[in-house]
Amino acid sequence: MRSYDARFPVFCSWALEFAPVNVSCVLVQPRGDDFLCVGSRSWFFESLPDCVALVESKYPFKIGRHILPPENAPSVWSALFADLCVFNVAHAPDLADGRRMLITQAFLSRLAIDTAPHPWDLENNQLLVDSLNGYRVKEQANAQDVFSTTVQASHEQYLARALEHFAAHENAAPARGARKHSAPIDYSMQDRAVICGNRELYASMRGNV
Repeated sequence: MRSYDARFPVFCSWALEFAPVNVSCVLVQPRGDDFLCVGSRSWFFESLPDCVALVESKYPFKIGRHILPPENAPSVWSALFADLCVFNVAHAPDLADGRRMLITQAFLSRLAIDTAPHPWDLENNQLLVDSLNGYRVKEQANAQDVFSTTVQASHEQYLARALEHFAAHENAAPARGARKHSAPIDYSMQDRAVICGNRELYASMRGNV
């Protein structure tokens, strides 16, 4: 199973269009020409500042850039991030649903998703996998088994949209390279817990890395 590699930066892509009902994000690490999703979260009826703070504190990855949905001036979302002293932001390009979905479909062939449990997230990316499996479009009302490019409004849409924004941003401005980004994560305590079979110790480490 591929896991986080400290040589590469981590990007956090946000789906904010559904707030205040839902705020979702995916954390993706470019690995040369391929990509690894190292984390994802989805919140219902949480404020954006709390969600950003949780991402910054919950995960042991340093965020290289936050990718926000496209928005016209005045840029409300980027202003909210600036109010939180988060300035390393960029916007995904504004694309029609059909083109954005095609770009994401091609991007998925280059994406691996880390689903191994980690101390900071024991259900690592399982909801993202379920969301991608359940993602669907609308059926035409006047023709059976004929589908439009309009996304079906459902809870699966939230995390999938965050991944769409990353794919669209990557398509417009590829983020490749192997520059040193941050110190490697120390997995020794996690490995010790797994080897010893001590589930209580493993569970107690959640949020303490």
